[in-house]
Order: sequence, then C-alpha cells, then structure tokens
Amino acid sequence: MRLGFCVCDRRYPFLWSNPGQSAGHWNRAGDQPVHYLASTPTVAWAEWIRHQEIHEPEDLAGVAAALWAVLIPESWSCEKLPEASLPLQAVLGTTADAHTARLNLVALHQSHHSLPCMQVIADGEQATTLAIPAHVILLWCQAEQLPGWCCVPKGRPGPELLPLVRRDGRLVE
Repeated sequence: MRLGFCVCDRRYPFLWSNPGQSAGHWNRAGDQPVHYLASTPTVAWAEWIRHQEIHEPEDLAGVAAALWAVLIPESWSCEKLPEASLPLQAVLGTTADAHTARLNLVALHQSHHSLPCMQVIADGEQATTLAIPAHVILLWCQAEQLPGWCCVPKGRPGPELLPLVRRDGRLVE
C-alpha cells in the first residue's frame, strides 16, 4: 500500500474528476486530469504554502485548508513506481522552460509506461529536517480510482514549515 498526500481548498474535492482542469504545475489547461501528491504530509503542506505564496508566519493566520491522504491502488504500487528525475529548478521553477520540462516529462511517461503514475525525484539537496525525501507522485487517471480520506478538514500549517518551502528551486532562508 502506498499513500500520497495533498492539501487543498476545503470547499472542493481533493482531485479533479474530468477534463477542464485549469493549467497547473504539471498540466496544460483542458488536459485530462493530472493529480500530484506529495510523499509526506509535511511536503504537501510545504507545497501548499509555496502555491499560496505565503512567506511570513503572520500570513498563516486565518488560513484553513484540508489535508488528504490518497490511496494509490495496490496494483500500481506493488512494484516500485516508475521514477523520473528532474533538476530541482525544473520541478519548482516558475519559468516557461521549467514548465515545459515538467509537461514534457509527463507526456513522455504517459506514452511509455503502462502504469498511470510516476514518482518525480528532484535532483539537489534535501532538507535535513525531513526524515523521508521529498517526492512528487503524479497520476493521470480518473479520480474515482483514487480513494482519499480527509485527515484534517480545517488545518493550518505552523510557522516551522516555512523554512522547508522551496521557491524556484532553493530553500527559503
């Protein structure tokens, strides 16, 4: 069994269920849904903080989001998920080149692997405070295939997570 984690707006489902997904970090607007999960809850919160452009502890006041645990089907996770490596700058970068590199990686894996998922390993340093390396798990499948449980319906990350947030490929100092 393998779990992935995501943090999202608590008013909406945790995964897109049909085409029409807006452009995102790993997909183009209108593509079939591409779901991305974090390897741990800490990494999921750090990604959410980055996406929300939260920089200061005061910015955390009043925010609330849902933390979900998502079960990757046993038949997909019984063997090691296919891995793809990208430079950290391409994984987190906001440039057009970084976005293109991510989209190309997804397209390559969609066309060459039978499993509708992969694990993205970022080249570069890991935060020493993380017990488990930070990975992104990408899935391109129907949302109904991925059962999930809301672990924290109205959560707020603590300020201790701010130093773990990577912005454009580097740790926040």
